[in-house]
Formats: sequence, C-alpha cells, structure tokens
Amino acid sequence: VIQYYYKMAQRLLSVGTRLATSSTRLVFKSAEIGQALAVRARPHLSKFWGHARVELGPPGLSQWPEIKQGLGKVWQTTITGRFLDKSMKEVTQNALVGVEIVCWFIVGEIIGRRSLIGYKV
Repeated sequence: VIQYYYKMAQRLLSVGTRLATSSTRLVFKSAEIGQALAVRARPHLSKFWGHARVELGPPGLSQWPEIKQGLGKVWQTTITGRFLDKSMKEVTQNALVGVEIVCWFIVGEIIGRRSLIGYKV
C-alpha cells in the first residue's frame, strides 16, 4: 500500500514539474507576443489619440460662432425646404449619423444607470 502511494506521489510530482515548466514557457511566450503587439500598435494608437483629442473633445469658446452659424443653416434649410434637394447618398449619410448619435446616447444612458434595465423608480 505504501509503495502504491509512493508511486502516485512520484507521478504527481512529475506531472507538476511538467505543468510548471510548460506554464512558464506559456507565460514567457505570451509576454513576447504582448510586447510585439504593443510595438506594432504604438504608431496606430498615437495617430488615434491625436485624432481623438481633436474630434472627441468638447467644443471650445472659439468654436461657438461656428456652431451658431451651423444651426442657423439647418434652420434656414428646414424653413426653405432645401433639404428636399439632397441626393439619396447625402440623406443616407445624415440618417446614419443620426442613428449613431441615438445609439451613443443609449450607451451613455446604460452606463449611467449601470444596468440594461430601466431606471429604478
């Protein structure tokens, strides 16, 4: 009986050492892959953050006249009916922009509520 437990302990020890050596190889290999991925992603991420700072930031005080002018154009287009002269491509692009705005609003609401389900009333 003791020899049976001794053999089982030896087998368990050999399995443990094989597992330990293979897991360390896996850790080192994944670290190498992670470093290579970081090196390849660095130029793309720097370009992304450069654009994100400009495009995703809130409007500055110098941009308010442009915003006011743009809203005036939208109002004039609505009143005069010039929006009916748009091509189908422009209408589709504007509709997709509107859908994107609505989707980001919904995502923000879900994040703010911290739940997919409605508000707790």
